[in-house]
Amino acid sequence: MKHNFFLFLISFALVFTSCSNDDDGGDVSPDTVSLVGTWELTSASGALPLDLDMNGSASSNLLDELPCFEDMIVVNDDNTYDQTASELDVNVELGVPPVVTASCTGMTLTETGTWSLEGDQLTFEANGMDPRTVTITLTETSLSFTDVVEDLGEVALIFTRQ
Repeated sequence: MKHNFFLFLISFALVFTSCSNDDDGGDVSPDTVSLVGTWELTSASGALPLDLDMNGSASSNLLDELPCFEDMIVVNDDNTYDQTASELDVNVELGVPPVVTASCTGMTLTETGTWSLEGDQLTFEANGMDPRTVTITLTETSLSFTDVVEDLGEVALIFTRQ
């Protein structure tokens, strides 16, 4: 069955909420390291290696399997955000084990909404959608969290500040 990988995009958008600082290795408050800025997805690692591009080589980093996939989130100081990401087509062939393949469509998806941060809990509310809260780790240069992605399971996401 084919799925629009829009939920993959949504999972990335809902990504902002825990803080630690590289400088001293200790935890800091969210006010010390600002979430505001531009963030690019640099790693999306699943628990099991997958061969999404069907080239015979599986990887647990989904970006190795789909180098065409890009995801950029701009977090604004007025508690709004904008996200652009590559649209993906995902094909799941049911069986034992199921076979999951994916490819970029060449289209870009855009999402806008609002965000709020309480402690290490980041809530994103895309326009017209229900709010979603995730727990993040935030440093001066990276934003990371774990989320569940449809058809792929739990994925550890790392965004790098641009």
